[in-house]
Amino acid sequence: MRLRAPSRAIGAMACATRRSGERFIHWPIVGGGSAPATRKTRTTGRAAEFGKAFNNMGIEVSIDIPAPPQEVWDYAADLARNVEWMADANSITFTSAQTEGVGTTFDCVTKVGPLRTTDQIEVVEWDPPRTLGITHQGAVRGAGRFTIVPIDDGTRFTWTEELALPWYFGAKVGQQPAAMVLERVWRRNLRTLRARILEQQQGQSGHEPGPLLGMGRDSEIRSYGPHIIRVSLRGGDLSHEAAAMRHVRGLGYPAPLVIEQPDNHSVVMERLSGPTMLEDLAAKPWLASRHVKGLARLHRLLGDVPAPHDWVKVSGGSSVVHLDLQPDNVKLTPDGPIVIDWSNAAAGDAAFDAASTYVRLRTASPDNHAAARAVINAFRTRFARAFLKEFGADAILSHLRAAADLRLLDRNLHPNEREAVFALARGELD
Repeated sequence: MRLRAPSRAIGAMACATRRSGERFIHWPIVGGGSAPATRKTRTTGRAAEFGKAFNNMGIEVSIDIPAPPQEVWDYAADLARNVEWMADANSITFTSAQTEGVGTTFDCVTKVGPLRTTDQIEVVEWDPPRTLGITHQGAVRGAGRFTIVPIDDGTRFTWTEELALPWYFGAKVGQQPAAMVLERVWRRNLRTLRARILEQQQGQSGHEPGPLLGMGRDSEIRSYGPHIIRVSLRGGDLSHEAAAMRHVRGLGYPAPLVIEQPDNHSVVMERLSGPTMLEDLAAKPWLASRHVKGLARLHRLLGDVPAPHDWVKVSGGSSVVHLDLQPDNVKLTPDGPIVIDWSNAAAGDAAFDAASTYVRLRTASPDNHAAARAVINAFRTRFARAFLKEFGADAILSHLRAAADLRLLDRNLHPNEREAVFALARGELD
């Protein structure tokens, strides 16, 4: 069956590069460029000096944190604690008598992959609780800046760097891969920063989350006594997810038991034992046929669960749709499969939900090297086609274009996945 490509309007929306809650900008600065303008500084001219001699690289990442600016500043500007949330910072040793304010200097041992260097840093701007600027004088030279801006739900924290790479990065040729690596590390750093600030908030409110069990793009999971707690990393409201789990479980569908919701940004659930269906598939690929049948059965069962009247509708029909019901979101517990991650639950048609799963199965981009990707893609394609047949090809294909359009609205979609979704919708994906 050959389908028309998604509409231009949907495509335009899908190609947005700005991420909800997180933003990333990379720009080459050819022939120089000074550090960001500052209010309180005495050495920002150094950034301009190194810019005249090198082709510089600019990177900017930002994140929204559900905390007031002063609280974010108090933690981020505590320079000795930067190692708690910066994965690339191994240690910090102050080389000045002071540890805060303009003129503070310190050596930061930095490690990214196999590369290790000592970054000599001086604070050149200190304007609480708004901006903190530094210069780098080690192997990587340049200027950096933290900017803290109040927003409706808390604070937007932006980290900007203008860097001159050492010769072994290949000068201009090495800028793009270096920017991709640093962007990935620094985005993870900002997620950790947000998580640490949220931990402090929970400690102040009497909650005591335990060790980190897992972290995703939007939330993290921690132990919570005999249970687990899911905490939003973007200040998002988890009330809908909690309500969805209570709703479907109350009607007999296998979903986690919600214990309590301490606040809108967290939810406490029962702790589930056992692997996910995806983990079981990786360990026992010969069970693929069984898991295909189990996944299709979970979709059909969910199609019998009516959705509340006030839920967002994503298609015709009035049943609950999960919109991410794929092997990684099915826990295989001793009591049977349990479907997790209900953040996208909506109202619609079971076949539309199955089509959404099929789109994800066919187009997901595994984060592995080329040889591993080839093997994973081949196996995933066979699994997806078996799922298509098991659930009903006609039903899924009738919703394929609409499911692809919805998938393209995800601004965090990897470019390779985006191209694959377009190809699938056009009937051109092998």
